Amino acid sequence: MPASPSADKPVTDRVAQADTMLCADRQFGDSAAIGERNLARFRLGLTMLARHDGEAADVLRTTAAAADEHLRPLLYDPVLRNCFEVDLARLESGRLGHSSFGAYASGHVSAPTADAPSSMGPCEALTRPHRSAWPGLGDTWVLTEPAPHGSSQEMLAGRLMELYRGALGDSRAAGPVDPADSVRAVLREGAELLAALLPAAGAGVLGHVTMVGFTRRESEEGPLQSMSGGDPLPSTVLLAPERCTSPWLAAESLLHEGAHLKLFDALRTGSVVRNATERVPIPWRIGSWTVIRVFVALHFYVHLLVFRAAAAAAGEAVHKRFGLPPSVEDLDEPSPGTPAAHSGQYRTSAERARYLAECVLSLPEQALTENGHRFARWLLTAFRLVDDDAPRPHDRAAATTRQAEPWQPPEIPPGGVLQRIIPVDACALPGLGQLVVSPTRSARMHWLNARSWTVYSLCDGRDLRSVHTAYARAVGLPADSEEVNRQVSDSVRRLVAADLITHDM
Repeated sequence: MPASPSADKPVTDRVAQADTMLCADRQFGDSAAIGERNLARFRLGLTMLARHDGEAADVLRTTAAAADEHLRPLLYDPVLRNCFEVDLARLESGRLGHSSFGAYASGHVSAPTADAPSSMGPCEALTRPHRSAWPGLGDTWVLTEPAPHGSSQEMLAGRLMELYRGALGDSRAAGPVDPADSVRAVLREGAELLAALLPAAGAGVLGHVTMVGFTRRESEEGPLQSMSGGDPLPSTVLLAPERCTSPWLAAESLLHEGAHLKLFDALRTGSVVRNATERVPIPWRIGSWTVIRVFVALHFYVHLLVFRAAAAAAGEAVHKRFGLPPSVEDLDEPSPGTPAAHSGQYRTSAERARYLAECVLSLPEQALTENGHRFARWLLTAFRLVDDDAPRPHDRAAATTRQAEPWQPPEIPPGGVLQRIIPVDACALPGLGQLVVSPTRSARMHWLNARSWTVYSLCDGRDLRSVHTAYARAVGLPADSEEVNRQVSDSVRRLVAADLITHDM
């Protein structure tokens, strides 16, 4: 169990602070901001695809121009989201050919009807009868065997079931389980419990779940309990019906998989590691994990520990409505033959979270991006609110065994002029202080923060000194200050490295 929070603050206050903090960071915690960035990425990505696929260009551009309320159900539709991500990956590698999104979206990008309102995505329209997963808490729906009408729906239904079986790793798997009314009732109660215990973070993760499916799958590791679809089946949580035998079990499952889906959405618009192949030993598992997997696991464990702290502090009203929480933590055992299996360590969420946090703090500066350092600071601050034994940043110097300088693009020599590459496609997010931009000759998109965006806007043929002067005026700092020099120099180097501006001598 986590160490008891310090006595100088009541437990309920610490839990409430942690709950709020898990949704406070605009990059990783604020679901509205995450959604806004993903919509911008979706619009720009569709525009990029339209440049390279003339056959599907009309439907791609029509979709990209749709209002947010029409675009959002398409973005979070499991089939269309999968198509979009596959298309972008193929575009970036020069293997696009024809857009699969364009093929599946044709016939589904139209005005809403009484049978399929604007909030309903194409896959959701396949389910009859329609079943909401947790009415009043969001638009999530329950997957059942599709009932398509017409050729376009039949194609979509076939792809949905193909993705469903692919996510399970079994092309011959049976279709989704049609849940009994009692199972759906407990699913709803689990969502309500999650939102009651964690009004900010709980409701936040639920918003990243589009579809819930019930399934059964056996593997060498035993029966499936729950899983998030990830790239193979986006915005989806799959559960064994047995996970809905109590609201507490259902709530924990939804938190687990919903937190993964939320982080997947956040990472679409900002990487956290520089080396995607770097690995970390995990004593309770055979083999090692990539650093990004360490982040994903730590993200979940911190959410889980905040949930359990909230459960421990819950009052009589919660117990009367949802029953008592489990007295024993339900956590998978260490893999046989691992150090943890021999030593008896790392059998609780808190132990595992502390180990993963130490791994993050032990990484060299160079291993993480600016967003990665931000992610670590945010998540570990929330962790320490519910566990006094959580590692602290001041432990870093002692824990770090590999020192490295933060990565920087090459220096830009003085002289010459700075000029934006044109033409470009871009989506501006002024409320978030971000611009996502892609030169039309490129197959990549780039995210600029407010600082880089300002510098980028000033690269219109001016020399570096003139950019310094104009930037200082824009941000209200002295033109000769060290801070202006650092901010402009860093931004210019990164913009040149990203091929967004040229530096012509």
